[in-house]
Amino acid sequence: MQDFNFLNIESFNKYQRFLYGHDILFKNLTSLFKKNKLPKKIIFNGSDGIGKATFVYHLINFILSYKEEDIYDLNTKEIIENNKSYLDLINNINFNFKHLKVDDFKKIISIEETREIINFFNKSSINNKPKIFFLEGAENLNKNSSNSILKILEELPDNNYFFISYLENKFLLETIKSRCFNCRLFINSKENSFIKEKLMTQFKTNNTIIKNLTPGINLKMNILFKELNIYEKDFSTKILTMQNFYLEEKYNKIIDLMHIYIENYFVSNLEKNFFKNFRIRNKINNIINNINSINNEIKSSFYEINLLLGIK
Repeated sequence: MQDFNFLNIESFNKYQRFLYGHDILFKNLTSLFKKNKLPKKIIFNGSDGIGKATFVYHLINFILSYKEEDIYDLNTKEIIENNKSYLDLINNINFNFKHLKVDDFKKIISIEETREIINFFNKSSINNKPKIFFLEGAENLNKNSSNSILKILEELPDNNYFFISYLENKFLLETIKSRCFNCRLFINSKENSFIKEKLMTQFKTNNTIIKNLTPGINLKMNILFKELNIYEKDFSTKILTMQNFYLEEKYNKIIDLMHIYIENYFVSNLEKNFFKNFRIRNKINNIINNINSINNEIKSSFYEINLLLGIK
C-alpha cells in the first residue's frame, strides 16, 4: 500500500487489501452473489469511520474478480495483491466500475455529478462482467441530485449494481432508502479495539487508542496528530494546531475531526459540572455546524470556540 498523509487518507479505502471485522455481513452478501441473488441496489449506512467504504470496495473486488484465477480470499477477507480487477481498480482503468464521492472542499454532490452515473450505466459492460457504481457519502446529495438518483434507481439496467453509502443519523430521502436493500454496519466494543490495533499496526502510527472513536476516525486522528507532531501535547495545543492547519489548508475534514475531538473531550468530562459543560457543548456544536455557511468569519468562529473552551 502506498504511503498516506492526512490530506490523502480519505482515498486509502480503495487501496486497503484487508477487511477487518463485519464477518457475518460480508459472508452473507458474497454468498448471495454466488447464488445470483445479491440485491442490485444496496445502501450501506453506519457511523463515520466504521468501515463502510472499505467494506464496499471489498465487495466490489469480490464481484469483479469472481471466477478469475486470483479470486478474492474469503477466509482472510483479503484482496490478492496481484488480482487484475484490483490493480485495474486502483489505477482507475477498470471500465466496469466507477466511484463518486463528495469533494471534501465543497461538501455537496451536484446534479452535474450524478449525470456521470447515468452516462456510466448507459455504456456497455466489458467482458460481460457486472457494472458497479459506488456513490459514497449520499448524505451530501441536494434536492436535485437526490431526484436524479431516484430516477437512476428506478431504471437500473440488468447486470448492474448500484452501491450507496451514507452516515447514519444524516438525512437521505426515504424514497431512495425504500428502493434499496439496506445494510447497517456495526461493530461491538471488542471488535472496535481489535480493528483499531490492526489499523495502527498496518499504518505504523503511534498506538494511541482514543476512547469512544470508531476505528477509522481513530486512525485519521492518529495520522493527523503524527503529521502535526502533537501526540504528547495538551488538549488546548491540539485544538489550536488543528485550527491553524485548517486555516492553511481549508480542508473540511479537519473541522470534522476537531469537532469529534471536542465532542469526545466533553463526553469524557461530562459528569464534572454537567449542566455547565452541557451548555458549552451545545454552543460549540452550533458554531461548528454554522462554520460552512460563514467561511469569511472562520477566525471569529474559532475565537468563540476557544473562549468557550477556556483556550487562550
